[in-house]
Formats: sequence, structure tokens, C-alpha cells
Amino acid sequence: MCPQPWLIGVKRRTLDDVEFQRPSEVLEMIESKTWPYKTNREFYECRDRALLSLLYLTCGRISEVLSLTKKQFVFDEDPDFIVIKNMIVVKRKKKAKRKRRRIRDEVPLPKAGPLGPFTHFVTEYLIRLSDPEGKLFRFGRHRAWQIVRFITGKWCHYFRSQGESWYGKIFSNIFALKDFVGVVDASTLSDYVKTDWKDYRDRILGKTKQNSVCVRARLSGQTR
Repeated sequence: MCPQPWLIGVKRRTLDDVEFQRPSEVLEMIESKTWPYKTNREFYECRDRALLSLLYLTCGRISEVLSLTKKQFVFDEDPDFIVIKNMIVVKRKKKAKRKRRRIRDEVPLPKAGPLGPFTHFVTEYLIRLSDPEGKLFRFGRHRAWQIVRFITGKWCHYFRSQGESWYGKIFSNIFALKDFVGVVDASTLSDYVKTDWKDYRDRILGKTKQNSVCVRARLSGQTR
């Protein structure tokens, strides 16, 4: 299968090409440069920041992010998150001729914390769009690659890897991370989830939260 013309000469990337960064460093990268637009500059710069932010926040493939519409974003369901509903997951099986589509029921975008500024960029762009049915980004993969490469010097999947790395620090269970980012094979996330046996020391010793409460209650009774 021949690569797309705009991918000819582009090196196939692996995790060895990714230096994992904190959210603040990824944010600095997104803000560091803008495309030299001649018209509607403020709007297009806002759009590009939203694109880069969604690639990072959702850990989505570029085709998945480009498929999003405004009506999929729910602002009032949770006070701490904007929730994307029914985000398409596109994955091609190695021997399949067609891509199969699945759905991520909900993808939360945090309004605060280390990822809050990225969600702000998304919100800032969404309020500028009037058509709830229209796609957020009215261009294809080629243009998206151009924007990402020009602004950050990276590639689209780079931000997926950065997001998976960050969420891997939150979801210590690889299967929870698998469901969150919408991948089929959990083993592909093994490099992102690192666990320490000390995190499970109480369970190894047979201690549960309920047992701990009972022990504290008994100790408290003995001291009276």
C-alpha cells in the first residue's frame, strides 16, 4: 500500500523518538509558534491551538479528532469536566482492508488542574463556532499534519503518545487506561503504565479499607 503523498519521506516514528514531557512543557510547545495567517488570524490561531489540545487531551488519532462536531461537547453534565460524547475510534486490523469503527462513550476534558489550560483552548474555539452539526475542523489529515509540524516540529501521533504517558501516571491499571484512550490491545500501553508493588502493600497483607476502619475503631475503644 503506497503512503499518502504528504507522508513520503516522513520517518516512521516509534516510542524511541518521543521524549515524554510534563503538561506544562507540552502547553509551552503549543503556544510557542503560530502559522503566519494573513486573514482571520485570531480565529485560525485559536483553531490550531484547539486541534493540538484535543490531540493531547483525548489521545485521539488525527482522523478521530477531525471527526468531532460541536454538539458532541457537553458542558453542563459535570461541574469539573467538559464531556465529549460518542467519540469515534478508528483502527485498522493488520490484515483488514477496511477500518472498523468503535465508540468511546465519554471522553472527559478537565476544566482545572494540569490539563485545564488545554481544555480552555478547546472552549475558546468552540464558542466561536455557530453550527453544532458541523465538524470542528474543516480540513483533512494533510492539512492537520502541516499545522502540527509547523507549530511544534512534531507529528500528530506524538501528542497521542504524550497524552497516554500522562494518563498512565493516573490510571495505574493498564486496562483502565485501555478503556479510557480507546485502544483494542492493552499491551500497546505497557510502556506508559508503571506500577510499584508498594502501592498494593495493604492488599498484599490482606488489609482492606473496611478492616482498617475496624482496627481504628477497636484501638479507639481501648483508649477510652
